[in-house]
Amino acid sequence: MDWHNPDYTSVFKKRQLHIDEVRSNPILLDAMKRHYKDNPWDFINDWGMTFDPRQIEKGMLASVPFILWPRQEEFLHWLDGRWKAGEYGLTEKSRDCGVTWLSVGYCCTQWLFNPGFSAGFGSAKESKVDKKGDPDCIFEKIRFFINNIPEEFMPEGFNERLHSGFMKLINPENGATITGDSGLQIGRGGRKSIWIVDESAFVENQQAAANAISMATNCHIDVSTFNGNGNLFYRKSVKFEGTDHKFIFDWRQDPRKDDIWYAKQKAEKDAVTVAQEIDRDPNASATDAFIPAHYVRAAIDLHLLIKVKPSGVRATGFDPADEGDAKATVSKYGYLLTAAEMMKDGDITQAIPWAYEQAFANHSQVLSYDADGMGAPVMKLTLEAHAAGNMPILPFYGSGEVVDKDKHLIGAKGLPDKSLKTNGDAYLNYRAQTATWLRNRFKASYDVRMQIESGGVAVGVDVEEIISIDSTCLHAFELIAELSRPKRIYTNNGKIKVESKKEMKARGVESPNLFDACIMVNAVKAPSRTALRRTPTRSNRPGINA
Repeated sequence: MDWHNPDYTSVFKKRQLHIDEVRSNPILLDAMKRHYKDNPWDFINDWGMTFDPRQIEKGMLASVPFILWPRQEEFLHWLDGRWKAGEYGLTEKSRDCGVTWLSVGYCCTQWLFNPGFSAGFGSAKESKVDKKGDPDCIFEKIRFFINNIPEEFMPEGFNERLHSGFMKLINPENGATITGDSGLQIGRGGRKSIWIVDESAFVENQQAAANAISMATNCHIDVSTFNGNGNLFYRKSVKFEGTDHKFIFDWRQDPRKDDIWYAKQKAEKDAVTVAQEIDRDPNASATDAFIPAHYVRAAIDLHLLIKVKPSGVRATGFDPADEGDAKATVSKYGYLLTAAEMMKDGDITQAIPWAYEQAFANHSQVLSYDADGMGAPVMKLTLEAHAAGNMPILPFYGSGEVVDKDKHLIGAKGLPDKSLKTNGDAYLNYRAQTATWLRNRFKASYDVRMQIESGGVAVGVDVEEIISIDSTCLHAFELIAELSRPKRIYTNNGKIKVESKKEMKARGVESPNLFDACIMVNAVKAPSRTALRRTPTRSNRPGINA
């Protein structure tokens, strides 16, 4: 379907033919009901309707068939999986991706075909849950969905006046219910099959709501855009990153939206709103991020914009992480970050061969690893054993001394400026220095993108100074999010430091392992010619147990 100019007329005709067939064959109706009970996405596609008054200005109907995009159907399967497993789920979304409508369609379908099903909806304010006549509230969406399905699927004996009240919907045929709560009352309305909290990052007391919901259901679903990084929704989003408990819905997965739409949003809305509600950046309003979020966003697919092929060193950075945290690798080819990988399970003995495999898979000529910590010497020996002399293994000492400590910082002319601090006076350690190198590359990328978007031409771009993120690589979203999480802090002596992992955990943020792996890979310089000749190929690659 052309989502910019959808042909809803043919959908209505198809539905009419389908319902005529159902009305002439009661056996078919029973079979369909059994099917829809286990396949709610099919019911939504076949019969669901949605409402958007913004369609009128385009000369289209406000009430249109609910035809699912691929990512919307993936969300419904994910939601169904969380409910059937009886487990927590979180959806981190861009604004206006239809997730509330999807949640409504799912629960209404279960309400129709699943006896005893009970759903609870909550939000920060009562008016967001139910307000008669307000199409933006959850229960008006529920009423619209129910009132627009064929009467053949409606419960026997259903009476809207009796069974559709304020924040309550009752199925008189099978006992299923949908109810709502708001604010401090969320989760206190009795036991539920599933509890969905819409825009949960904006609920006043998220921890109290979570505690109450945990006593009322096995399946608690939080859905929200970000509201900064100082709340429970943000901490859970970080905690469940890369797991089945978390679902990401980015605006780029909405087929109605493209770069033209995005440019319009940026022109009409303030930068923080765009960053937080569209680009899903929880740090949008933070002024102390080591790498500002708008620098990172500017680097996404910059290589496609400037059309310069990457060249130079292929390298991989490996952060083995602390116990219990995800291990991470980031690979690059020249100025392009080509891969971001995460290993959620397993210990360091499994992570070491995994890291080498990632380096090999990305054709890396160098593997850099975090050499701080008691187990670093053993790790180096083990990595070298796997590489078997075919790939240089470089230790990265983040806690170590800065390089060129007596040289002055680079000034406006691109040369050391004696009026500025020396490297030794500016940075607490090598991690802070190399993180600044990475920040500078993202800043240069931002400058290039701003030049292009303001009507300029990317001529003479120095790819040695910029960086680009391939948005198609695995865990790209996680990498983009992590890059702006650590804070830039100044010590009592005025030196720059990167917020430590311990400090981040103290404010509820998990270890930034992709961030650190990115620092390591960015710090890699060209290997020697001898090392390049030893780069592994399929013919000389050592065995995984070498």
